[in-house]
Amino acid sequence: MRIGTISQLWRYPVKSMGGERLESALLTRRGFPGDRGWAVYDETREGIAGAKRLPPLRGLRARYPAEPVAGGASPPAEITFPDGTTHPSDSDAVAPRLSELLGRPVSLRALGPAGSESAPRWTTAGESEETLRELNGVLPGETMPDFSEISPERLRLLRRGNFFDAFPTHLLTRTTLHTLARLAPGIDWDERRFRPNVLMDADAAHGYPEMDWISRRIAIGSAVIEVAMGCPRCVMVTQPVDGVPADARVMRTLVRETKHIAGVYAGVVEEGTVRVGDEMRLL
Repeated sequence: MRIGTISQLWRYPVKSMGGERLESALLTRRGFPGDRGWAVYDETREGIAGAKRLPPLRGLRARYPAEPVAGGASPPAEITFPDGTTHPSDSDAVAPRLSELLGRPVSLRALGPAGSESAPRWTTAGESEETLRELNGVLPGETMPDFSEISPERLRLLRRGNFFDAFPTHLLTRTTLHTLARLAPGIDWDERRFRPNVLMDADAAHGYPEMDWISRRIAIGSAVIEVAMGCPRCVMVTQPVDGVPADARVMRTLVRETKHIAGVYAGVVEEGTVRVGDEMRLL
């Protein structure tokens, strides 16, 4: 059954930095080749960290001058800083520039070939409730996001050998954005806040259609994905990006209306090529 078409495809060479739009891409079990192929490593906390902890990362953009190879190590990405200067991700200059921008010593780590281990992450173990609320963009008295669908052990396995938050593919529909805009019309519900891999024009005109696809398989181009769970949002969706202003009301709306969720995570069942304009079918 047809459920819509692909409107945009996005790849993010460096975790938490702005990404690049694609017209077509190979969708593999590791996601789009090169997606989150690099990440910022906090030298003090000895772990990978994103814009949830290091908000200025949202002001940088990254692209691949050379196309990544499926299953291969991440090639160098070109990083554009807020002042317009650029540096390759593997250059000696990039760590000092990032450290100055972020106010703490950091470096960049790349993914190796498929099957290799990735750098460890800065976890929330031992964090105070106040810090956890801040990271999740949740005010005192509001409910915290529900992570009961994914156990710590399962999350550890899902994150092995990659820099994803959980699953390799994030799908969001314009219908969800339009629904949220009707509920909170004073907010800019630009898709770039949410960093989807696949932005979809769903045939359903109302509500949050992707939530109805959880545990179902979808044919997308010549690939097949399986929708696993709703995507819990954090403080990152409130941060400014590419001219879209900071707005804490984004999380207030999501907490109230969707229990923190916007879009869905999916795993890849069958690899294949996807293109903007491709039809998507529920299997």
